[in-house]
Amino acid sequence: MALTNWEIAQLLTRWLLYFGVSSVVGGLFAFNLLRHQPEFLRRIKGYVVTGVLVGSAATVAYFFILVGATMEEGLWSMFDPDMVSIFWDSAAGSIVLVRLSGYALVALSLIVLGKACTQNAWPYSPLSLLIAPLGIISLVYSFSLSGHATEQAWYYQLIFFMHILIAAWWLGLLFPLWLGGRNATADASNNVLEYFGHWAVVAVSILLLCGVWMSYELTGWQGLLSSDYGFWLFVKLALVAVILAMAAYHKLRLVPLILERGNANVIQKSILTEKIVASAILAVTAVFTTFVGPPMH
Repeated sequence: MALTNWEIAQLLTRWLLYFGVSSVVGGLFAFNLLRHQPEFLRRIKGYVVTGVLVGSAATVAYFFILVGATMEEGLWSMFDPDMVSIFWDSAAGSIVLVRLSGYALVALSLIVLGKACTQNAWPYSPLSLLIAPLGIISLVYSFSLSGHATEQAWYYQLIFFMHILIAAWWLGLLFPLWLGGRNATADASNNVLEYFGHWAVVAVSILLLCGVWMSYELTGWQGLLSSDYGFWLFVKLALVAVILAMAAYHKLRLVPLILERGNANVIQKSILTEKIVASAILAVTAVFTTFVGPPMH
């Protein structure tokens, strides 16, 4: 089925929304991950700033695209005052406020970072450490204000929150990992990748359990083979399986090679490929959240 221009615009802005949130969550954690390599912290800050700018722009654009897609009367219909007012008073307006508030808090945390201190778990000022998590919470919570999540019980909302947070953390850290491996010494790269690997084993296990449980709650695993939801779910699972296999290959094979050869470049192409797969996962998720619903809905 061919997509309309409005639908293509929705998919693109959804993908940019996910990129923004992932960059912010992964980038903020990267301040911890790379705290003993202060030469990278400025570039990590730039990465988070990029996420804030892209995510904020995509948030506003998506709101007006929703208005235009409803009107279907040309580009300028996005700014129809009456329809904009109606959407602003709906969940769409609440999402814009919550999400932009989250990005504003993250931006504020970057402003008050202070002087780096690599001896601490968080290399910057305590005030930035207080503000940044509030921004992350707002961003992740905004996804609970629309879609099937709004109809579920509080425990589903909590698991949904954890699922999004961990996914954003994992996918958003791929660029900092690539950056660290590209420019750091073999010993430093090995330490970063080992530290990330310990976190990732637990985090990804929780991520998968949350995803499986949410899928069962929404569908009872009925009608998956005969529905669009099931098709895209299996596509997403296949991509996740690929990225998990690559992560295991990194941990079991490439990370030991870094110390053996004294060269961190052995992992660069693999992380770059993992970034491409991660982008595909975000694209499939955009299809899920924009056009496809569970069979029972």
